[in-house]
Order: sequence, then structure tokens, then C-alpha cells
Amino acid sequence: MDKTELRRKRIINFLYIAVILGLTYLFLKYCLGTVFPFIFAFFIAIIIQRPTNFIARKLKLKKKGAISIILVLLIYIFIAVLVSLLGVKIVSSVKDFVDFLTGILSDIPTLIDNIKNWLINIASILPAALRVRFTDWAEAFFGAIREKSAAEIANIITQEVTNGKGLSFSSFSGVFGGIWSTAKQIPSIVVATIISIISSFFMAIDYDRIVNFIKAQVKTKHSEKLSKAKKIVFTSMWKLIRSYGLIIIITWSELMLGLGILYLIGVYDANHMVGLTLLIAVADILPVIGTGLFVIPWALYSLITGEFGLGIGLLVIYAVIYVVRQILEPKIVGGTVGLPGFATIMAMYIGAQLFGALGVFLMPMLLIMIKLLNDEGVIHLWNTSKSGEPQTKPTDNA
Repeated sequence: MDKTELRRKRIINFLYIAVILGLTYLFLKYCLGTVFPFIFAFFIAIIIQRPTNFIARKLKLKKKGAISIILVLLIYIFIAVLVSLLGVKIVSSVKDFVDFLTGILSDIPTLIDNIKNWLINIASILPAALRVRFTDWAEAFFGAIREKSAAEIANIITQEVTNGKGLSFSSFSGVFGGIWSTAKQIPSIVVATIISIISSFFMAIDYDRIVNFIKAQVKTKHSEKLSKAKKIVFTSMWKLIRSYGLIIIITWSELMLGLGILYLIGVYDANHMVGLTLLIAVADILPVIGTGLFVIPWALYSLITGEFGLGIGLLVIYAVIYVVRQILEPKIVGGTVGLPGFATIMAMYIGAQLFGALGVFLMPMLLIMIKLLNDEGVIHLWNTSKSGEPQTKPTDNA
């Protein structure tokens, strides 16, 4: 193949990928909410096919409609019970966390003085001239903050941090905006749930007809790739969910054990321990960030306020959790994903910017599925080595 033909092929592939990414964005942005009840219904129909066929084969039944309806009903009953139990626990955990934050913020002037004194003590290592200037600034800045309300304090801190440093907190607006938008759409969610349940019954009954229709629309080789893609995605996603569920349980156990030890030695009062540890453990769902999102600020606050035993204990607990996870995660997950950390963070940030709170979870999952399909040869977006990592060419010095 000459250079012109190779260049033309690369341009066509680039345009093809760009079009696919553009259509994917438009679908996720404007269509996903509308068609999601039917996607979820079809997902349920796929799940019950194996048990339906097994039961029909054992009972020697030609029609599987009644079995499909019963299994769909059982799945939704299970989902309803699970969501109810988790919902109660999550609400309780959030309430515990809010109570915890309320306790921390109940005496803001004391907290401000502690932070000021802590910073001034750290600044004692500076040369005399710089130390005096920093101390004067700290006295003036924190003195002004002490006279303000909580809302004004947040505004002052934001302005002080962002002035001259180019730091913007606007990136978080998409996350909170997404949460508020979801809360306002509760009636629509109820209607979508009802539609999804009804659609599940129909799709489960007509599953074979739907699949045959889809296969009839594509070529034989594409149909085989479609079946392979479905198998890869479902198998890998189930393995991933099961693996990270186990990691969350391990993290929760480590938190309970660590805080229990801190309680026994008298540096932690054990208020809301179960709810807090559950909420922190569930934070492990967030890729890369994990438990550090809660434990590290909590430890820093404890150190600033003079609770050195609790602060050091929390840092030790976080270190243990981090080390254990680094050891266990490759063994439990089994190399299913293998995404670089920067790629996961990038996916989370882009997802939050494009789709709000949902994008924080949606984009990493989408990236994982793309990588799995590329590693198995279903799609070809980049070259991979046998280990599944991007293939690199040796340099001349190698």
C-alpha cells in the first residue's frame, strides 16, 4: 500500500471515529433519558433468557411466555426489595454524615482560630520578614472571616483562592446541577419505571423475534461480532460489578476495624460509625479517588483542631486501605479493565462536564466497555499487545 492510499485510509478512519463519537454524544445527551426504559427492559429480557430456556427445556414446554413473565416479575420484586433496603441505608448514612458535618461546623469561630494558629505555626520556619508578613495577613484574613456568615465565608475563601491563580470551581457546577435536575424529574422517573416494567414483559415474551429481526438487518459477519460483543460486555461487566462489590465490603470491614480500634484507645467517640463507614466504603465506586475523598479531609481537620490521635489514626487507616486495595484489586478484578489512572480521571471530568453527575460514572464505564471490545478484537480503535496494553514500537536505542 503506497503512502497516499495509507494516508487516505487513515483520514477515512479518523472521520469515521469522529462521526461515531459525535453520534454517541448526541445520543447520550439528548436521547438516553428517553429510550433508557426500553434499553433497561431489553437488558432484563437478555438476563432471563438462559434460565427461561433451561426451565422450558426441563419442563418440556414449547411456549416460554408464562416462564418469562414469572421470571421478569421475580427480578423486579428483587430489585424493588434491594433498592428499598439500600435506599433506607443510604438515607441513614447520608443523615449520619450530615450530622457529622454539622458537629464539625457547629463552632466555626473556633475552627477558624485553629486553622489560623496551625498555619502560623507552620510559617514559623520561614525567615523573619516573611513570617511577619504572613502572620499579619493571616490575622487580617481570618479576623475578617470570623465576622462573616457561613455563606460569606465560603465566598471569601473562594475569591481568595482563585484570585491570581487561575483556579475555577465552575467545573463542579455540572455535577450539582445534574443532581438538582434529577431531583426535579422524580415524576418522570416514576412514569419511566412503569413503562420499563411493562416493556420488560413484552420484550421477554418476544425476545427471539426481536433478536432475529436485529440479526436480519446486519450482515452475517457483523451479526457474529454483535453476539460476541454482547457476551464480552455482559460477562465482563458482571465480573467487574461482583469484584468491586467485594472490594467495597473489604474496605467497609477495614474502616469498621480501624475506627473500632481508635474507639477502644479513646481517640474516637464512635458516633454514627456504621453509617459513616458505609458511606465512605461506597465511595470506592468512584474510580481513582475512592475513600480518600472523605478520609483525608477528615484526618486533616482532626490534625488542625488538635485531635492528633484521631488524625494520625485516620491517615494510618487510609494507608492500610490503599495498600490492601493495591494488592487485592489486581487479584480480585483479574486485570479485566487495566485502564491507566489518568484515563479514568479524564473520563470522569469529561463526563461531568458533558452529562453532569451521571457522566462521572457513565463515561468511565463507557471507556471500559470500549477497551474490552478493542482488546477482544470486536472493534479496532488502537493496536494492543497480548497483555491487552497499548502496543508500543521499540526505539532505535533498544
